[in-house]
Amino acid sequence: MLPMDIIPEALSKGHNALNEYDAKRFLSGFGIPVCREIIAGDIDSAVKEASETGFPVVLKASGKDLFHKTEVQGIALNLKNEAEVKREAERLLRIPGSEAVLVQEMVKGERELVCGLIRDAHFGSCVMFGLGGIMTEVFKDIVFRVAPLTTQDAREMVQEIQHKKLLEPFRGEAAADLEALAGILVKLGEIGLRHGNVQSIDINPLKVRPDGKPIAVDALVTLGEEPSKPAVKIARKKDLTKLYEPESIAVIGASVTPGKAGHTVLNNILVNGYKGKVYPVNPKGGEIMGLPVCSSIAELPDGVDLAAIVIPARATVQSVKECIAKGVKSFVLCAGGFSEVNEGGKALQQELTRAIADAGAIAVGPNTSGHTSTPCCLTTSIFPLGKVPRGNVSYIAQTGNFATHTMYCIIIDENFGVARVTGLGNKIDVDESDVFEYYAEDPETKYIFLYLESIKRPDRFIEVAREVIRRKPVFLLMGGITGEGAKASVTHTASMASDERILDGAIRQAGITRLYEYSHLVLVARALACMPLPKGNRIGFIAPSGAMLVVLSDLCHQRWGLDIPELEEKTRARLQEISPDYIRMRNPVDIWPSVFEHSVLFSYEEAIEALMQDKNIDAVVPVLMLAKNIGIPPLDFLVNLANKYPEKPLYVTFSAERKDMEAAKAFLEPKGVPTFAMLEEPFEVLSILNRCRQAMQRPG
Repeated sequence: MLPMDIIPEALSKGHNALNEYDAKRFLSGFGIPVCREIIAGDIDSAVKEASETGFPVVLKASGKDLFHKTEVQGIALNLKNEAEVKREAERLLRIPGSEAVLVQEMVKGERELVCGLIRDAHFGSCVMFGLGGIMTEVFKDIVFRVAPLTTQDAREMVQEIQHKKLLEPFRGEAAADLEALAGILVKLGEIGLRHGNVQSIDINPLKVRPDGKPIAVDALVTLGEEPSKPAVKIARKKDLTKLYEPESIAVIGASVTPGKAGHTVLNNILVNGYKGKVYPVNPKGGEIMGLPVCSSIAELPDGVDLAAIVIPARATVQSVKECIAKGVKSFVLCAGGFSEVNEGGKALQQELTRAIADAGAIAVGPNTSGHTSTPCCLTTSIFPLGKVPRGNVSYIAQTGNFATHTMYCIIIDENFGVARVTGLGNKIDVDESDVFEYYAEDPETKYIFLYLESIKRPDRFIEVAREVIRRKPVFLLMGGITGEGAKASVTHTASMASDERILDGAIRQAGITRLYEYSHLVLVARALACMPLPKGNRIGFIAPSGAMLVVLSDLCHQRWGLDIPELEEKTRARLQEISPDYIRMRNPVDIWPSVFEHSVLFSYEEAIEALMQDKNIDAVVPVLMLAKNIGIPPLDFLVNLANKYPEKPLYVTFSAERKDMEAAKAFLEPKGVPTFAMLEEPFEVLSILNRCRQAMQRPG
């Protein structure tokens, strides 16, 4: 039987999995290396086949329902002669469900890996790789990618596991053949795309021979119905122009009462200097904030570009229908009380969704905290933001907090502005992929940050990411990951799968830089709003304390993946020239002896400029000492140096009193020099930006 006929044959017999022998024959048909083996139906045949294979051999019980042979003592290892084979074959054939004996070569090699395939509910065929053998479930050191895999995807998987040192020369054995491993992973992805009846594949162990070549020693292939393929349907690209650049806005539920959401939204629109027409709507009519009020939606002029609806959930549905009747095609729906609360809210949301879809309209929300578009001088936030500063950073947030209080903190505490901010809410229509796609083409948006708790259309999201990542840095913080994920089955591949692992692999594959702390949504934006993306991970830094230098150096190497290179000789010589003879100058720079002989201004300025000029350095971080008892210098020199060397990031952190740090921040950041209160923060940011640069530069 040809390898490609094995699956149809098994399905015709009603089997839901291939036995190990057939599984490996099927895999070998795709060029995946498997060990030499033969099926023996009785004891005498087992002895004969073992002799022809060559001792030592392995015997395994074989049957259509024998998947985990270890649990039933269904494996006999390192059998050295015919007598041992005869004894073990007799034992194995007595195991319930055993129909034959599998005779295998005894593969040498100390290292065991695992790889496989799973069908995820969201991403489809996903390939797994990791530490195998009995350690698979102990360490769970595995990674995933979404099929199809490029060779580069597969290479990155191999290098991503925590125990990757096992792939180096090990106990006298050669380094693992990484290209051969990558080739196996690519082939698994091909199987997933070509054979819809294959539900999962588990190759465990995938042994590494002493010469470094990988070989499948055990394999399981589970089968099922081929996933139904949805009818080919090209999703329309949503035109979000009227959402971010409307020429007229209606505020449904505008209020004269301070503190009410309808008052706050209207005030935010006016405070930000929106230039288009604004139409407040309230049944009481009259005037609000100097604007005439429409007493009903019917009084609105036809074709208003955008309606911000700030009324209770039950009334929202009817208001949307009335707005649609007046030609409104874009909505920001702020009310909560829909599917996030109860079954009644879920029914309301379904009715709302139908109304939007039937009209061919677009809607953000419901349960959104609003959106911001500074190029249009607009925000519909339900929080009293005041004037939102304009910048080149854009956010997508699946949390009410970000477009409200977090944005307020950015406005109050930060010195960078935003281009667009979108609170997604319940995503009945516009989702993260739609907004992401708009930001990708938006000339006002240079950097994209996302906070998400779910991805509505993962395949589209990843597709957009792949298109934009080479032009714009993209950062994602995921929280509360949920969803169906991979369905558990008898394979390790399935049982090890999770939404988190598969999502992480897909994010890496797409080139998105993943964040793990909420504060990084602001800290990284602060750095990029002022300075360019660093060209590498080579850091030069300066501190007034040996302890700071030691601790930060350790963290750079152990945690942040940052390099502290040797300096050019001319740089080292200049640093030595401004320092006393008793200290040997190098990177990182202990500046205190020089300060003691000269001054804070002289020593820091000379040292920073020397590092900025050094070709071995990609970014400079001075720990700036500010203390009144030794004199706080004017900080213009930092601005001048940043302007003089615009291609090299300069991040400032402090050894100083809080009030002096805050004064320095207030002076430096509006002039383009980012500052960080905590010593570790600029290095954490540089580590994130280094990952971003690598992702943007990765081969296709």
